[in-house]
Amino acid sequence: MSWEYSKYEAKCDNCGREGFCIQGSDDWNRSSTNWLGFINMVPSVTEVARKRADALDSRPVCGCGKGAIVVGKFLGECDSSGSLY
Repeated sequence: MSWEYSKYEAKCDNCGREGFCIQGSDDWNRSSTNWLGFINMVPSVTEVARKRADALDSRPVCGCGKGAIVVGKFLGECDSSGSLY
């Protein structure tokens, strides 16, 4: 089972801080989301147990304290660290 990752631009709608969103998926339909340049908040155990979120899908919080992060342009396929191929 291999993972495939995609890199996207991301920007805080409140303060304008820029970063990246790394989204991954594997052959078993599991997913992961990682945020570069933002704080990664892991989902609660309750969200995972109720299948509202995957255990590896984090939510972003900007340094300004807001979670209003907008995902933008697709940048390409990458590895799990965000380095483009």
